[in-house]
Amino acid sequence: MQNLTVLDYRMLAEAVEKFDPGPWTTHFDLHPEPEVEDAETQIRGMAEVIRNEDSYKTDKELHNLPDEFMIMLWAFKTSNKVRVINEYVGKDY
Repeated sequence: MQNLTVLDYRMLAEAVEKFDPGPWTTHFDLHPEPEVEDAETQIRGMAEVIRNEDSYKTDKELHNLPDEFMIMLWAFKTSNKVRVINEYVGKDY
């Protein structure tokens, strides 16, 4: 096969696409499973992301809370459909 024609190139390309899965599929996992994180690691990661938000930096009330409560209060405060009540008036308080 010294002089390949356009038809030869097309047949060769079709054969390669049909029979060659590609070198990346033989050496690498195309769908690697992420490492399983425990709840504490996930909470720490979410808290780090929130601490970089401007809404966190301007809200001093969030700064003294533990991570799990800070995440929840921050989520409530930044949601458009939730109203946070700062004062509780009742017998049980």
